[in-house]
Amino acid sequence: MQLIFDLDIGKSYKSASQRAHVLSEWWFERNCYCLACDSDSLSRTTANTSATDFLCPTCGHRYELKTFQRRPKRSLVDGAYGSLMARINARTTPTLCLLERNVDWHIRSLTAIHSSFLIPSVIEKRPPLKETARRAGWVGCNIRLDLIPSDGEISWVEAGNVQPKDQVRLKFRRYLPLIDLPTNQRSWVALTLRIVRSLGRQSFSLAEVYAKEREFSSEYPQSRHIREKIRQQLQALRNLGVLKFSGNGCYELTGP
Repeated sequence: MQLIFDLDIGKSYKSASQRAHVLSEWWFERNCYCLACDSDSLSRTTANTSATDFLCPTCGHRYELKTFQRRPKRSLVDGAYGSLMARINARTTPTLCLLERNVDWHIRSLTAIHSSFLIPSVIEKRPPLKETARRAGWVGCNIRLDLIPSDGEISWVEAGNVQPKDQVRLKFRRYLPLIDLPTNQRSWVALTLRIVRSLGRQSFSLAEVYAKEREFSSEYPQSRHIREKIRQQLQALRNLGVLKFSGNGCYELTGP
């Protein structure tokens, strides 16, 4: 994987944003591979394809590329709120690829935001555009990156270092089974994982997760069976291989 852009590709473009777009897509197509299967190539979609820039020619997994000089940490501005929510509910959300570069067009980082973790609770609805705007009434959204568990962010390139392909794919594929779950169930699993990670320890007890019951209730105020739902999600995380049960109401995370 080359970590520098070929600037000759974009020299005919005067617009800085268009130049960055062309260079980024050219680089991504030639250097990246599918995370969901063993395909070592990705195909660019046709112009104006909604929310998808690349497809895996083997398994069809979708990717959307966004490029920055400084990658946002808390919130990512995205497109139409309604369209994104429809994709989430239809389980057709692409994996977001956040490409960060410096002013010399060297790549600092490339992070995949796993499509399974793009759920309603991390989508922030923006106010409608004012009547004086060209697209009056249009409603956009932000993606709250800070509400996505660390498991949902998979590094291809970190601090200018390319990560081993087999490890990148292993981390990504662990959560592929979530794609087939209904949106509400995926949301419960993601929330549970985020809260478990917030404990800051590899080993923890069921009682410690129960102690976070207020956080679960804040997300699901209509639920009257929070503890039962917590146990269900811990079992789901065990099935994914993220946790193992060590007895006496204690669990252990199986990876970082």
